[in-house]
Amino acid sequence: MFRFSRFLWVVASLVALAVTIPAAKGQKDEAKSDPPGAHVEAKLVAKKATYLLDLGGKSAEEFKKAIAAAAITGDYPDPPQVDLVLELVNKSDKDVKIKVGGTTTVISLELKGKGAVSVPLKGRATNKLAIAPKIVTLAAGKSASVPITSLACGYKNSTDAAYWTEAGEFTLTASYKTWIAPAPKDAKDGGDGLGAVTLISAPIKLTVEAKK
Repeated sequence: MFRFSRFLWVVASLVALAVTIPAAKGQKDEAKSDPPGAHVEAKLVAKKATYLLDLGGKSAEEFKKAIAAAAITGDYPDPPQVDLVLELVNKSDKDVKIKVGGTTTVISLELKGKGAVSVPLKGRATNKLAIAPKIVTLAAGKSASVPITSLACGYKNSTDAAYWTEAGEFTLTASYKTWIAPAPKDAKDGGDGLGAVTLISAPIKLTVEAKK
């Protein structure tokens, strides 16, 4: 009887594990914020989800070598052009203030897939022009849109870049460094009642096709 009861306990445990593992994976792909608890959610939208691979006549290995060499010369290939929008959505039932645009809000991109390459753009000077972001009030359920036109990102979209060097399936995640009010607990004070947050989207799928 004891052995049979133990057998039933083991079976029940395996069933529970099978149910909870997919849920954990699903949670990993959800939008989030740092620190957690922001009332604004970042949603990455692909207005165009399929792109043609263009390595300028180079092979994948030659293209990767050109990227590596650019760490010394600063002569990086142009990152791929894309047609994406980062929607900043107020998920609460009250107004939320958020800083949008300017040069102090920063987009970061994480590209994953076979042949994905992400690099800091070294040896490149950025202009010193500073533009203040706008403070936008989002009513409940409303959103602000931030266009993403290439895989160049970082400060002024000029300090980091992502590349695909092969055709295939990729995932892309966007992060947006900004300030909001009300701010989540533990957010660093950014003045004017706003707190610093990084809003992180769930990943989206992009397809890159070889030229025929």
